[in-house]
Amino acid sequence: MNLETINTIACGLIAFWATWCVLSGRVRDGVIGKLIYSAIAISGFVVTARNQSLFFGQTTAVLTLHVTLAMAGARHIFMVTWWQRVKAWLCRTLNCEHCLKDCRYGPGGIERRKQ
Repeated sequence: MNLETINTIACGLIAFWATWCVLSGRVRDGVIGKLIYSAIAISGFVVTARNQSLFFGQTTAVLTLHVTLAMAGARHIFMVTWWQRVKAWLCRTLNCEHCLKDCRYGPGGIERRKQ
């Protein structure tokens, strides 16, 4: 097996995973997450198919795959590390009607993950 074959198999698996993330109801990443996964799936498919005229060229597809994977990783790090604090800050700052009634982020503090 040469490096080109390994790259094709890896890109095919990445495209399959990203397609599953877009179509599965179990993955709840919102609109931005679904768009990122869609771009990963399309560019992974183009790299796997090696077709120059399908959506865009081979080198553009590889670049898009790398950029969207980096975006998905950066989004994941943000969501795991800072999102709960940002959400709590937004809830306290906006004083929206939802927050005044029964928000678990407002006066009670930051929500902890379920174990």
